[in-house]
Amino acid sequence: MGGITLTLKPKEKFLIGGNLIENGPRRTSIRITEGVFVLRVSDALHPDDVKTPITRAYHVAQLILACEVREFDGKAELLSRLDQLSAIFAKTVHREAIDNAIEAAECGRYHRVLIALKGLFPIEAELLKVYASPATNGGDLVEDRRVAAGR
Repeated sequence: MGGITLTLKPKEKFLIGGNLIENGPRRTSIRITEGVFVLRVSDALHPDDVKTPITRAYHVAQLILACEVREFDGKAELLSRLDQLSAIFAKTVHREAIDNAIEAAECGRYHRVLIALKGLFPIEAELLKVYASPATNGGDLVEDRRVAAGR
């Protein structure tokens, strides 16, 4: 039987079909049948934290699970963003995570998309740190040389 089993902490909040539900005072597990959209509040990104390509794709999957966008529209947007990520990570060891996210999105398994993308958050943060370092100034080396040369 397909679906998802949630193990919930006391008082943990989650969304089922866009409805906010809070667990009681004890740890518990519940089984949700396949096809029902579930999102733990703890897995949700705040809109202010959606600033990078991976977090944007993650946020689209999150919006689908929270029933804040129609699945048809959200799925098209999500697959577009994942295709862009696929090109970025094409020749890296992280390509498999993007491929897993694409496969999950195509099958409508948006929670698996979240899992695949969440693992890439630290990698993306490191890459962005490298490209935003003073040595590269966000990748604008040509402008740095012009300023240094006084042009």
